[in-house]
Amino acid sequence: MKRALGLLAGLAAGALVSAGTASYLKGRRDIMRHVADYGVHWGERVDGGAGALRYVALGDSAAQGVGATHVSRGYVPRIGAKLAEATGREVIITNLSVSGATSADVVRDQLPLFRDLPFTPDLVTLDIGGNDVVFPGHTPSSFEANMDVILEALPTGAFIADVPWFMVPVLGRQSQQMAGRASILIEQHHHHLVPLHRGTREAGFWRYHRYTAGDWFHPNDLGYEEWAEAFWAVIEASGVVETLRAPDGGVSEG
Repeated sequence: MKRALGLLAGLAAGALVSAGTASYLKGRRDIMRHVADYGVHWGERVDGGAGALRYVALGDSAAQGVGATHVSRGYVPRIGAKLAEATGREVIITNLSVSGATSADVVRDQLPLFRDLPFTPDLVTLDIGGNDVVFPGHTPSSFEANMDVILEALPTGAFIADVPWFMVPVLGRQSQQMAGRASILIEQHHHHLVPLHRGTREAGFWRYHRYTAGDWFHPNDLGYEEWAEAFWAVIEASGVVETLRAPDGGVSEG
């Protein structure tokens, strides 16, 4: 009897592992499809009307929306939609982010594109650091040095996220150190801190999975909703929305 129960327990455990592995592999396939499809989407530039607001996003795969069920459900489009509703103006998003980017990649690849933009952005957001946490060869010191360059190059008053929390202990410590250094630099360069690390850490181990896509790394739709809310709370509190609102309180012409 004990042997039979042990066999059944072993079979059940094996089935759970197999199911978990299959789910993870499917999640990874979905993520790779998102990387390709969402990259193409954001590579298409939109002109917009003369009175449109210009929102520029920099960052990594999170800014691309990888992990969301549709590109429109990432945090960047959600911010754009909130900005359009709050100001009564068309919002054109220029997303310079790249999946897999580290802070060094932003310095090398995205900042030159930012400097060459043929317009002055009305709103700038950045999330970076998740890949610095997990990719070998990156340290809190190298991240800090890159962030110093990035934040110096961005216009004063940009909205900058610190580094989200990771539930794996060694990565959690790394992300905490990087988030701490980022928050100091954000204040020094007179930008607005979006405290993603605190919010993701407060979600805790069990709720972490509720906000995470099938690859157990990227946010899902619910996770990106939380990120958008975190950014938007800081954007609203900054007072910038009032300065960008259409003069008549309605939809601007143009």
